Amino acid sequence: MSVQPRDSREYDQLIRPIMLTAKIISIWPLAENSGRGTILFRRFHLFCMFFLIYVIGASDKVLPFRGYFFINQTVSPIFECLYLFNVTAGGFGGTMIASCTSFNLVVIMHGSAKFAVLRKRLESLSGKDPNSIIVMGDLVTRHQEAIEYADALERIINVLALGQFVISTGLICFAGFQITSMMEDKGRLMKYSTFLNSAVLELFMFSFSGNGLIDESEAVGESAYSSGWIGSRFSQSLQIMMMRSTIPSKITAAKFYSMSLESFSKVLSTSFSYFTVLTATKDN
Repeated sequence: MSVQPRDSREYDQLIRPIMLTAKIISIWPLAENSGRGTILFRRFHLFCMFFLIYVIGASDKVLPFRGYFFINQTVSPIFECLYLFNVTAGGFGGTMIASCTSFNLVVIMHGSAKFAVLRKRLESLSGKDPNSIIVMGDLVTRHQEAIEYADALERIINVLALGQFVISTGLICFAGFQITSMMEDKGRLMKYSTFLNSAVLELFMFSFSGNGLIDESEAVGESAYSSGWIGSRFSQSLQIMMMRSTIPSKITAAKFYSMSLESFSKVLSTSFSYFTVLTATKDN
């Protein structure tokens, strides 16, 4: 019995389903010249592979975030749908929190930069400059604008800062307590450790940016004194600016306390105190 050889076109058509299946189930890295659509498809494919292997093949039907549902969430496909919803909602929630925190960090640091630029201009001011009066008037205007910007941030962020400090205190306390009570469960220990680090980092970003605003606004008086004011005609305006800089611009938590590194250390100390109380209660 003789076998008729196939030409290259028939051979390509024959193995096309095999090659397509290999591409679908393949997890090897893509070529360097791969298109954007191919890269996005591969990432989506890897996510689906992980979802199918980890979620559907899991023996314990546990959702990432605890919640109460009016249906039995341990049966398929309800568990898979709820798991995907949990992951998506958690991703959106985490992205929103990170975006708001980053936005607050940027706008507060922008206010600090306004005072920093003003300080550099003051230090380079000289009484021998014939246009020193005009330059000094411009610097006074810049100082007023920087103060108004900081006051506007204070009115917008103060309630948010209060909620951030109160919630972070509780999160740090309870997350630390959860870590000490589940040292044997490595999976949950890793989860709560990451959660604790995120809460501390977010609180530090608020405090660090607020502390920079306080330092830069307070240093305006020192920079004004370092200018070439001796024998100048703008010394009276400079004195008024120095007196105003004794009241620093700052972001407060609803007027209770200011956002600074000192407040950050106090929050950590308070959280540790609550943590020791919970630990002592548990031991008793």
